[in-house]
Formats: sequence, structure tokens, C-alpha cells
Amino acid sequence: MLWTEKYRPNKLGDILGQEHFVMDAHSWKEENNMPNLLLYGNSGNGKTTASVVLAKTMLGESYSDNFIEINASDDRKLETVREKIKSFARSASFGDVPFRICLLDEMEGMTNDAQNALKRIIERYASNIRFIITCNDRNKIIFALQSRCANYHFKPINNESMLTVIESILEKEGVTRFSREDLHPFIYAMNGDIRRAITELQAAKSSNSTLQKQVEVSLEDYKEIMMKIINKNANVLNDIHNLLYEGQTVKEVCIGLHEAVINADGLDNNIKFKFLRTIGESEYRSQTMTPKLLLSWLVGQLL
Repeated sequence: MLWTEKYRPNKLGDILGQEHFVMDAHSWKEENNMPNLLLYGNSGNGKTTASVVLAKTMLGESYSDNFIEINASDDRKLETVREKIKSFARSASFGDVPFRICLLDEMEGMTNDAQNALKRIIERYASNIRFIITCNDRNKIIFALQSRCANYHFKPINNESMLTVIESILEKEGVTRFSREDLHPFIYAMNGDIRRAITELQAAKSSNSTLQKQVEVSLEDYKEIMMKIINKNANVLNDIHNLLYEGQTVKEVCIGLHEAVINADGLDNNIKFKFLRTIGESEYRSQTMTPKLLLSWLVGQLL
């Protein structure tokens, strides 16, 4: 069984690093009411998990009959809103619950037309349903939806909390070969992504690899890309676009390239600083630019 599923939080008190959200969630439970929510932040910070935990907390034993989860990146069309979501929203709730709950995960993948249609559903069926919207980039959600939701920024999990979680998992799994000296640089390399940290930890345990080696393996694609850039190989543009097609965000690509540059041997410091400056600017621009165009610009600046 995947450790990310085995050790996924099941109650509000297990959610790490999002104190404001947890505090408000306890209040919603006491009041038996909640607003529509927009949870945004980097991948692996617990947005989806927190949404499901909140739904289970609010709906109790009637959770399975009154909760639906839709990955908006997969079901991104207007028809999804008009048919699937609208049908669920206008249906009466089952059991003794105040409303139904719909989780729209990765909402930035949904078209603007679909988002506008959702806005009308939120208004029309306000007495019957609450929506939880998650996304990495809040700027890709139309303002009309942002303004109809309570907005919560899910921060990266700090290193101390990650260490606590990982040590607890290792103890429960009976794994003793990873010392604290091994864990500290490993956690630092995860950049607050607890999901990735747990996944890489399980992979290292299963392959009998060291944590350092596991991190190095995860950066192989970025090292190859950097070598092609250093060697002025124009085919690198296809490689970096493929990372997008595989589901990575521009922010994740920039973090990977950053680590590859930092760890590159024999690279002149002036070139390193030039690369790091361009990668940092690309990460900053990722909030407003089209991903594919931005990565093309990045490659053009580095070659």
C-alpha cells in the first residue's frame, strides 16, 4: 500500500501547517455550516486531503451519499458543469445533513466558460450545496468565483513538521536505517512537498537506496536538461515541454532546474548566477504567463 494513502490524515487535528484553516473548520463544525472554499497553494501541501477531511467532518455518516469529487483538469468542459455538477447540486441531500459538498480539484484546468457557469450554480443552489475548490494558482480562477469563496492559502509544510511526520512513519514501518543526519538534507530538498517526501521515502526503502541517491534519481531529468542547455542543444526545448505534458507545473520545473544548477559540478559561478536569475524570474512570471510559452522563453534565455 502506498504510504501517502496509508498515512493520509483522517481528522482535522492531523492536518499539518494550516492552522488558520483548521481553526475555522472546527468553528464550521460547531455551527453546522460552512462557506464555499477556495484552497490554493503548491502541490503536495494537503489541499485535497484537507477538503476530504472537512467533508467527512461536516457530513459524518452521510458522507458517501452527499459528497462528490471532480478533477476539474480532467472534466474541464462546460458540459461537466451543466450536467454532472448541476445535477448533483440540485438533488436533495440524504440523511440529517445541512447540505451536500462538491470538491472541484485542480480547478485551474477548467475553462473560463465552465467557471462562469459554476458561478451561477453556486448562487442558485446556495441552500443545498457547498463547493470546495482547489488549485495551485489562484490567478487562474475567475474573480467572480474567488469572491464567492473563503480563500485559504495552503503554505508549504515547514521542515520541522515534515521531520515529525517522516520519523513517525519510519517508526510505524519499523525502518531504522535512515538517521536524522540523512533526513535533514532530504527534507530540505523536498521544498515543503510532504506528499513527494513520503513517496520518495517509500521508494528509497523499497529499493534499499539511500535518501541522497533517491533525491539524485528524482533530479536526473533536470540534470540532463541542464547538460543540453550547457552544450547549446536546441532539442532541449522538446524535453522541457515534455515535463509539462507529464503534468508538472512551471513552478515544479523551475525548482528542479534550480536544484540541478546548484548541484552542477564544474559550472562557472557567473554562469550559475545567470541561470539562477533566469530560473527565478521564470518562476515569478509563472503566475501570469502561459506555461508552454514561458518555458520556451526560459530555454531561449539560457541557451
